[in-house]
Amino acid sequence: MGLRSRIHIINDFIKKPDDIPLQISLWQKLKFLVSGIVYDFGVAFLLIIFISFLAPLTEDYENILNQELYSFWMTIVFVTILPPLLEELIFRFPLKYKRNYLMRLIAYLFKIDLETFWRKHLRIIVYLFSAAFGFVHISNYSNVDFLFFVLSPILVGAQLFAGIIFSFFRLKLGYIWAILGHFSHNFILIMIGMLFYHNVFMTLVDDEEVKIEAAGLTYLVDEAPRLTFETTSNGNLLCLEAQNFSLQKVVNALYEEQDSLIIRDNERLHLKLISKQDSGYSKTKFLETLKEHYVFKKVVDSTSNKE
Repeated sequence: MGLRSRIHIINDFIKKPDDIPLQISLWQKLKFLVSGIVYDFGVAFLLIIFISFLAPLTEDYENILNQELYSFWMTIVFVTILPPLLEELIFRFPLKYKRNYLMRLIAYLFKIDLETFWRKHLRIIVYLFSAAFGFVHISNYSNVDFLFFVLSPILVGAQLFAGIIFSFFRLKLGYIWAILGHFSHNFILIMIGMLFYHNVFMTLVDDEEVKIEAAGLTYLVDEAPRLTFETTSNGNLLCLEAQNFSLQKVVNALYEEQDSLIIRDNERLHLKLISKQDSGYSKTKFLETLKEHYVFKKVVDSTSNKE
C-alpha cells in the first residue's frame, strides 16, 4: 500500500468517520502516521499561500504566541509535549464511547442508551470535536473584531484539518497514535522554525547605498541584548548593529518622536546595517525598509476626531 492509497483511506474517513480500527501491523500504522502528517502539512501549506493573499485583511491580528520567547528546551516542553497531551485528552480520547467515561456516567445515572446515539451520530461528533479543537486556537490571537471571526475558519483552517487527521489516528490506529501524531506535528513546526528562520541572516537591502541584514530569533539565545549605531551630523545612519534585541526598541531608539510606530509582533532579532556612502543612509529609507519586511500596527490618532 502506497502513500496515495493511504491518503485515499484517510479521505474516506474524513467523508464518513467511523471507529472501526484498522487491523494492520505496527509498521503499517507508522506509515499511516507519516502519511497523515504529510497530508496535514500539505493542506496547511496551501492554506498559508491562500492566507498570504488576505494579508491586507489579516495583518492587524496579532498572534500572542509571538510575544514571548523561551529557551529551546522550554519550547519543546510547552509546545511539543504538554499541549498534545492535554488537547488529545480533551478532544480525541472521548471519541471512543467506551473511553468516554463522562457519557457512560450520564447514561448510567439516567438509565439511557447513549452508546447507540453516539455510534449513530459519530460523524457529526467527530466534526464537532475537530471544530472545537480548531477554533480553540482563536485564543492565540489578540485585538480581534467582527471581520476576524468571519475569517477565523481560514485563519485556523490548518488546525481544523489537523483535528480531523488526529481523529483518524485516534479512531483508526489508537489513542497513542493520536498523541504521537500531535507530537510530531508540533515538533516539525519547531524544527522548521529552527532550520529556516532562527538566527538565519537574510539580506533585506544590498545596493549601492547600504547593506541591511536581519536574523529572526525563535528561541532565547545566550548573547546579551545590545544596540549600537553611528550617525552623521544630519542624523543619517552610518552603521547599526542590534544583537538579540527587540525590533520595537530599535525603532524607539531611532524614532523617538514617533509614538505611532508600533511593531505588531514582538520581533527579537539580530540586525546589521552598513552604509556604503560617507553621507550615511536616511532613517526614512531605513523605516521604509522595515515596513516592507515587518508589520506595524495601525495606530489611530485619538485627537483626529475631536472638534
